[in-house]
Amino acid sequence: MQTLPKLKISKGVKIFCYTLLIILISIFQMSFLSHFDFLKNINLLLIIIIFTTATNYPLSLIGAIVGGFLLDIYSNFQFGSSIISLVLTVIIIKNIFNNYFSKHHFFTYPVIGFIGVLSYNFILALFISFFYLIKINEFNFILDKVYLINLIWQIILSIICIILLDLLTILIYTKLKKFFLLKN
Repeated sequence: MQTLPKLKISKGVKIFCYTLLIILISIFQMSFLSHFDFLKNINLLLIIIIFTTATNYPLSLIGAIVGGFLLDIYSNFQFGSSIISLVLTVIIIKNIFNNYFSKHHFFTYPVIGFIGVLSYNFILALFISFFYLIKINEFNFILDKVYLINLIWQIILSIICIILLDLLTILIYTKLKKFFLLKN
């Protein structure tokens, strides 16, 4: 069977395109999604970073740093909270993925999405509480009914988005595979 030459994309181009994607998603999330009650529970940046962590760990770390920086600029939290929360979430997800999942199955991404959303929110809540305790921040984390409902919605919507992103990736991959492979 003959195949077409494989299209090679350099690391620099991948990093540039992924960074641009993270910047655009961050801006879209902060400027558009945050103004709607139902859509503000969708953390697109976290979804993309979680999805990328399983396939390309170094790229997801870059996305966590760039996206966390943009979130820190526009948030009320102490600067660095989002960066550290996203980076630690990426590390947690990668360790869980390497130790407990052997292949990419359909249930892999929803489980990793669930763990990723919980990890990110837990780490961010710890930072907010820590900065409040040492009197750097005036904003304190409050675990109440509204927060828990928003967290549940964020988990559900993130898992749905991750499943859709996985299905879209599989669909595109199969379509491109048929297009680029020659059959005799």
